Amino acid sequence: MPVRVVWYEPNQIILYRLADPLTLQDLETGAEEVWALAAGVPSLVDMIFDYRAVTEFPRGALKLMREGSFALPLLERVALVGNEPLVEMMLTTITQSTYRPDPTVHASVEEAAEFLRRMAREDSTRG
Repeated sequence: MPVRVVWYEPNQIILYRLADPLTLQDLETGAEEVWALAAGVPSLVDMIFDYRAVTEFPRGALKLMREGSFALPLLERVALVGNEPLVEMMLTTITQSTYRPDPTVHASVEEAAEFLRRMAREDSTRG
């Protein structure tokens, strides 16, 4: 399964994990799953975007992600897990266009989660 979307930390951090082979339909399904998870959450949520297992993103992925997962009104921070400058640039572009903080880059999902927890503790807008 190329896209897996689950709560990493219930009602706080969504884990969005990608793998090869990845299609636009997979990304669209993942976006729908993100919206479904966050539908019942009244506060802001963060997302870990783990793309370490993807070697190639399908053409049109930037537009689809901008209109899908990253358009979620309750999404605040995005933590990237991977090492691909093009992905970092794409997601920075998306977050800037949606008035969110720039994504941060981490070596592991656990490191990303700890960063997001720390930022949530420091953020006075969280409940």
